Amino acid sequence: MIYIISIGAFQALTAALLLWKKRLSDKADVLLILLLICIATHLGIKFYIYGVLSDAHIRNQMNTFIGLCYGPLAYLYLLKRRDEHFIPATQWYHFLPFVLVGVGYLTVACLLYAYAPVGYEALDIYNSTSTWLFIASGSIYPVLILKRRKELSPGPERKLITHIGALLLLLAVVSIFFTLFGSVLLRAPLNIVLCRFIVYTLLSLICIDILRHKYTGISITENLLEQEEEQTPVPAELPPSPVAEGTSAKKMQLSAEEHLVIWQKLEQHLRKTMLYVDADLTLDKLSDAIGESKYHVSETLNAYAHKTFYQYINEYRILRAAELITAIQQKGLPVNILTIAYESGFKAKSSFNAYFKKIIGETPSAYLNRQKANLRRELMNA
Repeated sequence: MIYIISIGAFQALTAALLLWKKRLSDKADVLLILLLICIATHLGIKFYIYGVLSDAHIRNQMNTFIGLCYGPLAYLYLLKRRDEHFIPATQWYHFLPFVLVGVGYLTVACLLYAYAPVGYEALDIYNSTSTWLFIASGSIYPVLILKRRKELSPGPERKLITHIGALLLLLAVVSIFFTLFGSVLLRAPLNIVLCRFIVYTLLSLICIDILRHKYTGISITENLLEQEEEQTPVPAELPPSPVAEGTSAKKMQLSAEEHLVIWQKLEQHLRKTMLYVDADLTLDKLSDAIGESKYHVSETLNAYAHKTFYQYINEYRILRAAELITAIQQKGLPVNILTIAYESGFKAKSSFNAYFKKIIGETPSAYLNRQKANLRRELMNA
């Protein structure tokens, strides 16, 4: 038991440190870091209990309250991914069970230290109450996560949150099974040991999945992406805006000054909010965001910037992708091009490849290789 605990704690701590080092401007990843720290702390406490304490009551019955953070943190991560303007602190009430059970945990610990007989009675009450709170929280949040995961755009982030939700739900199922039937199938404390062994293994799998997704990426998918880059043609046509590109002066509804005002609002809003990373962004959404008619916005783009809506937005996305590649490369971390494509707002790798080559002048992999060469040259000249 102590080996699986120590391995899991090490994995969680390593994943948290690597993710902390990797993070750029992505505030959602802070929630994943907190989740990993909670898992590391949980397993660290269990390591102390199993490695230092000899009291069988404490070893077999002392539920660690930190587990009540897993579901809320994963759920808030989903909400943050869904809406970058979402502030997790506004939904602090998700952590009330964690605080209440934490107070109970510390109270029981103090009683056990001060007067063991009373402490054992308090431990029985704490254990029976907290077990069902763990099961309730562990069942509700994974179901919410799996139900709402489709609100995220298809891609690595939705895949990751699906994996986390499924593993948390499996953890709850295991807990329910052993709570109801463990004593019938196996004698205590063997049923408790087996249950916790499975739970700690599932927590380790969550850490591995986060680390694989966020740090190393999926190398096979990236290789397939690079193989297709050179073969991907640039789209001959882009989806049309409500006002066609060649709009004549006779059809203009706005003056040049009004075009300039709308253009400045577009530029300021996109630079401030990075709305272009929304893979489902439409002309209607963008127009609503700046409080202008979609026809006026389209006219401004066509007449003032000489671009369609999709050209305009994809230029921002490609520049964002190039910045991410450069920033990650400068940190000495591995670059997953497919993940960057999704995080920049693209739904399809073919579109990303085509627009990247059209705007930057080279494929993503060629750009990455050039960045690597420049970095090596800078290091050699330093």
